[in-house]
Amino acid sequence: MRYLDLGTVGAEESQAVYHALADLMQPGDPVTLVTVSPTSPYVCVGYHQVASREVDRAYCDAHAIPVGRRMVGGGAVWLDHDQVFWHLIMPHRNLPIDSLYRQFLQAPVKAYQRMGISAEHRPVNDIVVGARKIGGTGASTMGNADLLVGSIMMDFNTEAMARVLNVPSEKFRDKMVSSLHEYMTTVARELGAGAPTRAEATRLLVEQFAEVLEEDVCQGALTDEEEARLSFYAHHLFDPAFVYRNEGYFQPGVKIRDGVRLLEGLYKAPGGLIRVVWREAEGTIDDVVIGGDFFVEPADALARLERQLKGVPAEREALQAAILAVWDTVDAPGVQASDVVEAFSQGKIMSPAALV
Repeated sequence: MRYLDLGTVGAEESQAVYHALADLMQPGDPVTLVTVSPTSPYVCVGYHQVASREVDRAYCDAHAIPVGRRMVGGGAVWLDHDQVFWHLIMPHRNLPIDSLYRQFLQAPVKAYQRMGISAEHRPVNDIVVGARKIGGTGASTMGNADLLVGSIMMDFNTEAMARVLNVPSEKFRDKMVSSLHEYMTTVARELGAGAPTRAEATRLLVEQFAEVLEEDVCQGALTDEEEARLSFYAHHLFDPAFVYRNEGYFQPGVKIRDGVRLLEGLYKAPGGLIRVVWREAEGTIDDVVIGGDFFVEPADALARLERQLKGVPAEREALQAAILAVWDTVDAPGVQASDVVEAFSQGKIMSPAALV
């Protein structure tokens, strides 16, 4: 196992590194494990999320907090130096996403257990201590690589997380802070003065990945080609055109012509939240954005579904047939075609504030 200990790097670079390594990976290349932390905080939305619905962009801009979009699913998260991020990049193994989780999340779980924390894997992709979550993870495929990413939660700033997210009211934000505190935990919270150092926690993690993979650890460094590809992704993943992609027709200041309805529906499936925003003209889907904090493979599955739905009558049977035609070809743990249909059925006309 090739191991890259990058220590602390810039926010953009900390997110870009595994994209660069996966992009360049070829069949037969060694499995690579990266550990890294950002020098400064940032926010990252999941690949399939509608960013403007998840993040308070005005607040982040005003406080110079970068916002990026990763090419892995899941929800919007606050990332900072209190977390040690790990990235496992492997030549493609043709395994379903849930199989990647079952096999490789043993490593961070056992690392926590060696620290003295009673962690366990809760499917699909959470690491928990009792009822509290101590580690969210994500998986995806990119080119010739399988990706599995996560973090060792040394500590976590719940107030910062709640502040950067879009919420309907300040009262709701206060409730979010208390909920995050109630349902999340960290190494510091579990172990107090007995918590390991960052270096010790990282060492345990690396040892457990080596054990799960049944490979020796070979310390490495980024190549010149990897450095160049990292620079590309550091820009691309934080480019507003990519972060807020496909949102033009429901951003403030964009007019919608008379007689056209703009609707939004939400539905919580077992695998995550589904969000659909669509423009409807004369009873037909004119345009649509589908997102959420769930995981789906291949990466272009939702884009294909959006193309499939354009021109389809906005009726349940027609929507269901169009969705099934795509969904039968994707891997989305905990999310069925019927769940996407249900998100459409929950559609509400968006407030005028979103249209003027």
